Amino acid sequence: MLLLTIIFYCTFALWTIFMGVLSLPFIFLPSKHIRFPAKIWIKGIFIFLQNICGVTHEIKGINKLTDEPLIIVSKHQSAFETFALYYYLKKSFFIHKKQLFYIPIFGQYLMKSNMVSIDRTGHAKAMRKMISDVKRKLDDGSTIIIFPEGTRKKPKEKPDYKSGFIGIYNTAKRKLQPVALNSGLYWQKGIRVIRKGHIVIEFLPQINIGLKKNEVLKKVEDSIESSTNKLLN
Repeated sequence: MLLLTIIFYCTFALWTIFMGVLSLPFIFLPSKHIRFPAKIWIKGIFIFLQNICGVTHEIKGINKLTDEPLIIVSKHQSAFETFALYYYLKKSFFIHKKQLFYIPIFGQYLMKSNMVSIDRTGHAKAMRKMISDVKRKLDDGSTIIIFPEGTRKKPKEKPDYKSGFIGIYNTAKRKLQPVALNSGLYWQKGIRVIRKGHIVIEFLPQINIGLKKNEVLKKVEDSIESSTNKLLN
């Protein structure tokens, strides 16, 4: 699998460069058009994973998604769910560090994709601006994707859920959509050997608005962790 992993990453890099160049004209078009080349790029990654590394995937519980802007709170074990959630969710966006928007070309793609930036050195003022920006996008019909643990975790690693998303939950007054997955069994963080297998991403029952901080944090963690552990076994 080591050789296949190397082949995958080389193919991934070349595909990314190719699509990055091919998509340059979309920077000058209205923002709604940028999802078209982005989804082609992600579809290519799915094809490479399946045909080079033998990694297939499945989306469960898609019927639990309601036709409204949502706050997706997902387990995070690999890069895969970053691609997959953006691919399968309509009008979705992420929060990125402000510094990423200054990277030539890549930063322009982020801005054109309507991603929200946050200045992590700005403390409370930056947090209030970020929440305001997110609420405005939710009110415009977009869905935000958040990883409450903040970073990728290995399968069975002790969870560490942060409460940052609750500020968005309280201000925007939108339902939470927990997501469980098992991607870390096959594609872990870092440059690791990608293992053949079947990734499952599962949308779980929604959590309604109006819950208190400790209650909503516990509900999110219990929901995601119990379902993720079932997928890992």
